[in-house]
Parts: sequence; structure tokens; C-alpha cells
Amino acid sequence: MPIVELKAIVQRPLNSLMALESSGISRPADLKGKKVGYPGIEWNVKMLGTMLEADGLTLADVEVVDIGWALWETLAAGTVDAVIGAYWSHESILLEQKGYPVTVIYPEEFGVPQYYEMMLVTSERMLEERPDAVERFVRGFTRGFEYGLDNPQGAIDILLKLNPEQEEIEEIERPSIDLLTDQAWLAEETGKFGTMTAERWRSVAQFMKEQGEIDSDLDETKAWTDEYLD
Repeated sequence: MPIVELKAIVQRPLNSLMALESSGISRPADLKGKKVGYPGIEWNVKMLGTMLEADGLTLADVEVVDIGWALWETLAAGTVDAVIGAYWSHESILLEQKGYPVTVIYPEEFGVPQYYEMMLVTSERMLEERPDAVERFVRGFTRGFEYGLDNPQGAIDILLKLNPEQEEIEEIERPSIDLLTDQAWLAEETGKFGTMTAERWRSVAQFMKEQGEIDSDLDETKAWTDEYLD
């Protein structure tokens, strides 16, 4: 199903390379001869390879291990020396709260283009057949997010009210939303929520083509629209 991005929810990667602070690992070059866990998604391995190459190593210099989604548990247990695929807005908080201070290494600082981590999308068919419905939804969605930006802890209160059984909302999402509000929701270029740029899309599309993630003839300009950014 062809889809179109309407808004970028998070302006920078949440994915990160993460190691225990006690390991002394502070950059990709420190991983030589180390074991790195990932959650079974090959995109993470390709991103790791790019980060290593930007810092003078290759994937051949590390042992890459599929550990599923037990990222923080495996890292805390010392089964691996680092993990990639962990969100700095989630796993880092979990580990810190459980007494495991971590070092976060950001992919965009080592060769990976600064991509949009989460997106609001719809189908091409929906845009063609029900543009008014799309516009109304985007308007309401944006109003909700702007409320959350202005009242981050109030937004968490609403989540808790609707999901009282989800204890991790209180423990994890409160500090997480503070991190995101400070660092990830708003576009640096405009100071607005949801902003996207053609330059960023070109950069990410070129990277994905080089990594074999998308076809080389794919036209990235058809993957997004700025019609709903205001």
C-alpha cells in the first residue's frame, strides 16, 4: 500500500548505541573485539556498520548478536558489551532507574543521517478519496500534540487516567517525555511540531539506497507532503 508522510513526530533518531558507563565505551571505536546485541532487525546492523566505519572500524571488528527485544536486560546482565536498537528515551531511563548508568552514542553523530524516527502517515488512496477527513484528523492530532508540548506532565496524567494499570507510564514515560520535549519534538529549523524538509528526505533516501533498504529508482518526493505542515 503506497503511503505518504504528513508530519514528522520525532525530529531525530531515538535509536542509539548504548553501553554501561562502567564499560568505558564512549564511542564506536571502543567496540573493537566487543560483542554488540541488536533486536533482530537488520536495519540496526547496517546502522551499526555505518557508525563503526565513521570511527575507523568495520563490522568485522565486532561480534554482532541477535538478542531479540531483551535489550536492557541483556546489557545489564553483561551478556553483551553494548546494544543497538535501544531508545535513548526509554531503555536508558530503565537502566538508570535500575542502577545501571549508561553511555548513549547517537547514530547521527557517526555517519547516519538525522532521520525522522516516528511519522504520521496515511495512504495515497485516503488522500485522494477523503482529503477532508485527513485534514480534520491532522488538525486534531496536531492540537493534541501541541497541548502535550505545552503541558507534558498533563499529557502523562491523561495517559494514566486512561490506562491506570500501566505502571510504567508513571515510572518511565514521565522522565521520557521531559527528554523528548527538550530534544526531539520540535524542528530546529522552524521551532514547530511536525516539520519536514526536502533536504532531510533526500539525505535519508540516499543513505537507504546505499544500504540496499529501498530501490535505487524510488522517488522520495512522493513519500511525503508539506501540505499539512502549517
